[in-house]
Amino acid sequence: MSTAAVITSERERTALNWWKIGDGVMLLTYTGIVLWIIRYHEKWADEAQAWLIARDLDLKTIWFHEMRYEGTPGLWHTILWLAQHVFHADYGAIGYIGLVFAIAGVALLLFRAPFPRYVRWPMAFGYVFIYQYAVIARPYTMLPLLAFCAAILFKDMKRPERITIVLVLLTLLTLHGAILAGCVGLAYLIEAIRAWRELDTGVKRRYAICVAVLAMTFVFVAVILKPTPDVQEFAAPQGVIQHGGTLQAKTIYALVKLEAVVSGAFLDFTTLSVLFLLLAGAYCALRRKFLVYAMPVTMLIVLYVIVHGFAHHQGTVTIAAIMALWIAWPSPKESAVFTMLQRRATQGMVFLLLLFCGIQIWDSIVVLDHEYLYPYSGAEDAAKFLKSKGAENGSIYGYAYGIAAIQAYFDHNIFTNFPNSYFHHGTPVYGTSLDLSEVDRISPGYIVIFEENPQRVIDMHFMDGLASIGYQMVHFSDGYQLYRRGVYVRQVYFIFSRSGRTSEYTSPQFPRVGPGANGQVTH
Repeated sequence: MSTAAVITSERERTALNWWKIGDGVMLLTYTGIVLWIIRYHEKWADEAQAWLIARDLDLKTIWFHEMRYEGTPGLWHTILWLAQHVFHADYGAIGYIGLVFAIAGVALLLFRAPFPRYVRWPMAFGYVFIYQYAVIARPYTMLPLLAFCAAILFKDMKRPERITIVLVLLTLLTLHGAILAGCVGLAYLIEAIRAWRELDTGVKRRYAICVAVLAMTFVFVAVILKPTPDVQEFAAPQGVIQHGGTLQAKTIYALVKLEAVVSGAFLDFTTLSVLFLLLAGAYCALRRKFLVYAMPVTMLIVLYVIVHGFAHHQGTVTIAAIMALWIAWPSPKESAVFTMLQRRATQGMVFLLLLFCGIQIWDSIVVLDHEYLYPYSGAEDAAKFLKSKGAENGSIYGYAYGIAAIQAYFDHNIFTNFPNSYFHHGTPVYGTSLDLSEVDRISPGYIVIFEENPQRVIDMHFMDGLASIGYQMVHFSDGYQLYRRGVYVRQVYFIFSRSGRTSEYTSPQFPRVGPGANGQVTH
């Protein structure tokens, strides 16, 4: 090798090392931001629910009984169970447990993704990665890590057992993870069949074993999640007549949800998001990876629109699309022999990804600011108030699912009208209807009502009814379930105490100082 070639090679290695240092700096910056904002995050009921189930139940009961009521496999609950029963972690640790998985996923994005650094660096600071699936401690913090592991292993046709392990974990994570696992597994198998003649007998045998293992995992999940007649979501409440709604109303609602998930998963604005969705699919088709894009993205959108979907589920579509683009992205060797069309298509996809990153970072800046300024949930404040009064030593009645978020701040069930500290989504459903005659007879020291629409407490005359039996509001804990540049729903708690009967009652005004629907601050 000539001296000039040696010098050139040495310069390339030095430049590569500097770029790797840059990747590390980005990861440290990401970690610092999320560590800082987690300190200000007030955990809501969905975070608390998993923690309480893991705290109060054994693993057998979690997997083979309670998960069918939660509608999700138990991998996340098992991790929380180990954290509490083996490492004796307290509730404050849950955010940092989720953060560990979020950091690992972003580390893969920064160090292993095939996208140019000027794409993957800003991508790491987008809304989904730095907030929704990092700060909010739910199983989705593991989704980027497992999806990106699958993307890395997708092109390894000779060691199917590696990607199978990842797909099994995805299946056991959430329903969304199971959809991702099934779609990626099928696409991987189709790729393997195309190269079947090039595989030796031992590898083919391992494929058969891996297919069987993944299939048995899906059967296992179907068995443990099979709803029983008492599952709340499928059981008609007693005394309530169920109305399905008109076909027109259902269609309009489905279209609203479709617009929400497409815009929420990509570029916030519907037209731009549809364009991104279609052009990303076209690019994957050009790269002969259309199935690994179309199957999971389509199925997750359908799941959101028809079966079950809230704002915090939209990021699953984002992860599926990025994973597919990761798999479809050309290697340097492939790029070197590109046609003009392929080169222009890749440049166009880079532009779309930069636009995606820009909007996502805009969302993340606003939501992090709101997280710092305003309470995500009123549960922590409500728990502090109850503790300050020693209320947990007496009788407390609680209403609605959000009560679980308060329970997690105590080491036992503090609500008299709940048989468990967690909210059991099975019939009979406790704490969902306010029976004034029962409250008057039991006379609990405090009553706590959770609401996503606080005005409803006044409009439905809950306060009037409680006032008629001598209860007055003594504390109001505000909260805002933040979503991108606005608020999805409120997370507020009304606390009442008995102060004697009264014949006259005036509805109090409760405060609201927080981000509005479009991110504006309202007073």
